[in-house]
Formats: sequence, C-alpha cells, structure tokens
Amino acid sequence: MPSSLPRRRFLSAGLGSACLLLGSGCSASYQEPIKFATNPWPGYDPLYVARDKGYFRDAGIEVVLVDLTSIGASRRAFERGQVDGCGATLVEILLAADQSGLRPQIASVVDYSDGADVLVAAASVKSLADLRGRRVAIEPGTLHIQLLALALASVQLTVRDVALVPMPQNAMPAAFADGLVAAAVCFPPESNRLLEKGGKVVFHSGQVPGQVVDTLVFDGGFVARRGNEVQAFVGAYYRAMAFMEANPDEAHAIMAHRENMSIKELRETLAGLHYVSRKEQPQLLAPGGPVERSLDQLQGAMMALAQLRQSRTLKDFLIARELIATTGIRA
Repeated sequence: MPSSLPRRRFLSAGLGSACLLLGSGCSASYQEPIKFATNPWPGYDPLYVARDKGYFRDAGIEVVLVDLTSIGASRRAFERGQVDGCGATLVEILLAADQSGLRPQIASVVDYSDGADVLVAAASVKSLADLRGRRVAIEPGTLHIQLLALALASVQLTVRDVALVPMPQNAMPAAFADGLVAAAVCFPPESNRLLEKGGKVVFHSGQVPGQVVDTLVFDGGFVARRGNEVQAFVGAYYRAMAFMEANPDEAHAIMAHRENMSIKELRETLAGLHYVSRKEQPQLLAPGGPVERSLDQLQGAMMALAQLRQSRTLKDFLIARELIATTGIRA
C-alpha cells in the first residue's frame, strides 16, 4: 500500500529555509529566478529530477524549488506572492482564486490519484447510499471534500446529506474505532488502520480516473510577463518524466531521497497514482472532460459549505494555456 505523504494537509511551514536553489551558473532571460512551491508528493518529484539533471539550466531558466511541508503551505506562499507558482489540487486552485487577487492558471496536469484516496466506512454501512445522515470524517481545507463529493454524487447524494466531522487525518483511526464516525476520507497509512479496525472501502479515487488531479499552477499575471519561461519550465518537467521512464532506478533514487523514504516505499506510493503524459492533457482538460466534471462537483460542495464566495468555471483557469503550450519543446 502507498506510504503516507503530507501533501494534502494544512501545516505550518517556514519559507526561508525551505528554498532549494538550482545551480548558480544558470542563465535566465530574467534576473529573478522562477520560484515554485512544492510539497511532499511524487507527482511533483520530476521537478527535482529536472533540477538534479540540469534540465532547467539546459532550458535557459533559473529555478528555485521551495519545498514546503504541505500543500496548504504551498498555496499560502502562492497567495502571498512569495512564489510564482505551486503544485496544487483543484481545492487549492479554487481557494487561491477566491481568497486572493491571483488568477491561477493550470500549466499542466501532472498526475491523478488512481486508488490512493479512499472513503472507508464501518461494517454497519451497507452501501454508499447508507451514509445519508451519518457522520463522516474529513480533514478541512483538503481534497477530502472533493473525493467525498464525487463519492456521494455517484449515489445521487450531496455533502449536505451527511454530517461532516472535521478532524486531522491522524485522528481518524481513533474516532473510527470509538464509533464517533461511520466513515472517513483518508489515504495510507490511516486508511490501512481503518481497514484493520474492520472498515471497508466503499469508494476510491480509481473509480473516477482523471478527476482527483495534481497540477502545476502559475498566476496569470506571471504567465503574461514570462510565458516563455513557464513554457520552458513545463518542458523541463516532461523531459524529466522521459528520463524517469528510461532510467527508473536513477530517477526513483532522486525522488525517494526527496521524499525521505526508501525506493521500495516510493514505488508502493507510485502504484496509487497515474502520471499524466503531455498527450493526455487535452482530453483531461477538454470541455465536459474529467477535470471539468470534478471541478463542478467540488465547487458545488464547497459552495454548499460556504467555503467559496464566487462560482468559477474550468475555462477561468485555462485562459493562459496558449502562452504555456508544451508542443515543440524538447522532451
């Protein structure tokens, strides 16, 4: 089973000491390097392969990878203007657009969860529909609400049909064992602990392929000023992906070191996600496609919970796509 990674949790993190500067010999068309915030999650690890293999330098750009402890910390750094872009789920994109003056733009979808995120229910819950009126644990401000909304929609329910119980993911096993909640949205290792306590998976992200995604995001204003560099940044990412496919042992060693885990643990984690190729981007981001469907479900849930003030469409986050098209970039 995949190992636990805190990418989807809001934790405090300092920015200054987290910066990892690419080699000082990089040449760039702008004096300021691109500052990009990441959090522990293998979907973003090809950026570190690109750094270590010199692909950013080869592309003529200077990049600072700001390695933070959670995806929430990455979003906050993005909103405060401390970084130019960040790794983000749809939750972070919607929150950043709603809570700041930024215009988040999706440069690329890098992966989607393919079974790693689960909704685990007690034995007394006979089916997803049986969750109506029951207590369901989620961690606030994370993609837990997205997976739950997708799960409930599959049986014509909404988040208003259940009683949400906010708590940190690491508190879920005890709450589940004590019967305080009938179900919980989580991922390993907590999901493993719930299963050990008699829980069962009633929904998982593999049932909605292409919908629980991680992306590379930049502010629209930054893309307008430095679109060529963003294009080169994305190209370096995909060059690193090609290297990983051709040289998995070396690439996985870089990634495992970054994640502070063994190569075996990394590969177990990779089993729960699907890396999105360049060719898959148009289909995922097409009108009516998986990402748009997921965004609509998620936004409806967040609006119902008063977590968003304004409704947006996927098009709002794709305005700058023509400036960051990846065609023609060396792979």
